[in-house]
This record gives sequence, structure tokens and C-alpha cells, in this order.
Amino acid sequence: MRPSNFSTKLLWLLLGGLVLVSAGLYNGYPLVTPDTGTYVQSALSFNVPDDRPVTYGLFILYTSLFKKTLWFVIFAQSVLLAWLMLRYVEEFVPRFTSAFWRVALLALTAWATGISWYSSQLMPDIFTSIGLLALGLVLLGRSRSKPETGFLLFVVLASEMMHNSNLLIYTMVVLGFGIVAGVKKLFKQQIVRRVTWLIVTTVVLSGWVVLPALHKSLGGDFAVSRSSHAFLMARLVESGVMDKFLKDNCGPANSYSLCPYRDNLPNDAIAFLWDGNSPMNKAGGWDVVRDEYKLIIQDILTSPSYYPYLISDGIQSTLRQLTHIGHGDGLQVSREGTTPYDRIRDFAPFELKKYMNSLQNRGQLNFATLNERTYGTHLWALVALGLVLATPLRKRISLDLLIVVVVLGLGIVSNAFVTGALANVLDRLQGRVSWLLPFVALLVVAEHGPAVLQYLHHLATSAQREPTDVA
Repeated sequence: MRPSNFSTKLLWLLLGGLVLVSAGLYNGYPLVTPDTGTYVQSALSFNVPDDRPVTYGLFILYTSLFKKTLWFVIFAQSVLLAWLMLRYVEEFVPRFTSAFWRVALLALTAWATGISWYSSQLMPDIFTSIGLLALGLVLLGRSRSKPETGFLLFVVLASEMMHNSNLLIYTMVVLGFGIVAGVKKLFKQQIVRRVTWLIVTTVVLSGWVVLPALHKSLGGDFAVSRSSHAFLMARLVESGVMDKFLKDNCGPANSYSLCPYRDNLPNDAIAFLWDGNSPMNKAGGWDVVRDEYKLIIQDILTSPSYYPYLISDGIQSTLRQLTHIGHGDGLQVSREGTTPYDRIRDFAPFELKKYMNSLQNRGQLNFATLNERTYGTHLWALVALGLVLATPLRKRISLDLLIVVVVLGLGIVSNAFVTGALANVLDRLQGRVSWLLPFVALLVVAEHGPAVLQYLHHLATSAQREPTDVA
């Protein structure tokens, strides 16, 4: 690549990164949630948190250029996301030969979906989408070179280890895609190379070992998380399954710490985990109750009598999570006395005034208009994809683009199941990936818009020509 061409592409990439970091610029500082403080603390101390990976803390440390500024963190993740989005436009909208139109499509996606409000957060949530996009490119063999393939696989592995849920989400995606590819004979027809799928699957499954090994090397346990028992128990409490279990099992033969609270359990998982008066915290916290909770969870998962309740709740929670795509969840004011404030004061004290003067910490963020637009965008995206996939237009769409719809669709549904059925139904947890639906719809419309308009014109003309009954 000639230097001038490289410089031009770099400038457009940086412009795309600025588009995706625009929410942070508008806010006046990178956005934070109550969980941000834990990630920044792990960057300060290298300690492995009990309830989340250390990986994003290391990302914060290195991309901030060792505590120079937290702005670099959100810009780095936004540039990475911009690069992946532009690669998708290059691969699946070849009629857009101009860098201007590619960045314009990126900007349209950001405006329509509000994705910048995730990529501008000091949170690992955006990496769920980043890893899914990288997965799609590798599975379809759309990387330009072996070094790019290696980089994409590294992005998949790193993204997988940024958040505990990503391990299960990516595993479900690659295994689900393998089933689809086998049924549709994509392997047999060499549309998708089996060896490529095996390599990607190996990388994804290796995350289950690499992450515990990383934790062990930094002084933690050889485990993905030391608190998975607490989160699963909280989910069972919220679902109502724990009420039935305690009703069936509390008695002279069993003395579970939850038995005295069986008629007064919290209504939701968040209260069970974080409220100081919850049964778990009154018992001494998740370290104290670990063995007991693991035993209870094992009893429930090995007792078929609870399966109807678990399945019903899993389906309901997944469907509910699919609709929770609003913005603003967790972006509350975090001033003095909060964990984000304390950790940012320790990490970048010279940025504390900017942090305090941000719109978020002045309580001046309003997401009503954005959420209305986001919901509308998702509805139109469903209509557009339905029009293409359920009509003869499907024959005009390249098979690779249809496979992209499958891969990203699996990611969206898997995310809804893992977060909704196994953790919490929250806007933040689904909004981090739901924007991929409008993005892939825009790819389809951008490449096949003329064919879509021609088909709609044909339908309208045919309807006008139909004879009408005359009484």
C-alpha cells in the first residue's frame, strides 16, 4: 500500500473513531456506570475482581498509556469498532467504493442506533459486539491476509475475555453456526471452510482456559469468576424457582441459610446481590455461602421437577431481554462517595474536574428522544430484513451477506439468553449488541436498495392492475 493511500485510509478510520466516540465528547468525559470503578481499580492494582475478569482493567491500563488519560481508552475501543464496521461495509457493500460513503454509513448507524453511547463508556460491554463482528469476518474467510486473520482471532479471544458472559455467548454462536452450516451443507459446498470453523471454535473454547490462567498468573484463582454461584443464585431468586426449592426442602433435615427468608426473599437479582440487608449479605457475603449455594444450584439443575420452571423462565427472560434496548441504563450521576468517583480520582486525578463537570454528573443527560429513535430503527430493520429474507428478493442477496445475518443474529439471541436467563434483564446488557440488527439491515439496503425499490414498485403496479369486483 502506498504511503499516501495508507494515510488517507488512516484519516478516514480516525474520523470513524471520532464518530463513535462522539457521545463521550458530547458528555464532556468518558461515560461511567457503577461497575466502572471495579474495572479501574483492577487497572490500578492488578488484583483480580471477584465478580468479573481482570482483562478490561488491563485494557484500561495499557490504552490509557499507563494513566495518561482515560480518553484514550474509549477512543481505542471506538477506533477498533470503526475499523470492523468499515471492513463490513467494504466486504458486503462493494458498490460503495468511496471512503466517504463508507464512513457515512457508519455515521448513519451511529445516529440511528446510538451505539456511540456504548463505545464511549469505560465499560467492556462494547467488546461483545466487537468480538461478534470479528467472528463473522473470520468464519466467512473475509480477511485480506494471514496477519489480518491472526489479528481478528486475537480480537475474538480478547473480546471474549473482557466480560464473563462473552465466553458463553461466543461458544453458543460458534456451535450454533456449526449446526446451521452442517444442516445447510455449507461445509460440503465449501461456502464455509470446515477448517476455518474448527480454528475459530478452538480459539473461542480456549478462552475458558486462557482467562482462568490469566487470573492465576495475577494471584487469583484458576477460575473464570469467584462469584458465579452468587449470580446464579440471584437469578434463581428473581425467577421464583428458589421459592419453590425452599418450600420443598426447608425443614428439620436441612438448615440452609436462606430458609429463614423463604417468605421474604428480594424481588430481583440486583437487590439479592448488592443490598446490605439481603439474605446473602446477612449471611456474610458470597465467599461465606459459596459451598451452600453451589450445593443448592446443583440440586436444582439435577432435579427434573424444576426443569419446567427453568425452561419457562429462560424463554420468558430471553424474549424480554430482546426488547430491552433502551439507552441510559446505568448512566446515573456518580459524584463524591461513589466507586467511579473514587477510582477515577486515584487513576487520573488531573481529570477529576472534567469528570465532575460532565453532563452525566450534572444530571443533564436525557435519552427519551434517542430511545424513541432506537426503537423505531429496530422495527424498520426487522421489516427490511423480513422483506428481503421472506420474498424472492432473497435470491438477489449474496449468500455471504445472508450468512452474516445468521452469525450476528445468533449473537443477538445468544446474548439475550445468557444475560436475560442467567443474569439480569437490563437495557444495558442487550443494547450493547442489539444495534447489530439495524447495522446489518443497512448493509443489505445499501447494497441492494435499487433491487428492493424495483420489487416494491412491481408489487404496487401489480396491485393496481388487479381487477376489482363491481357490484
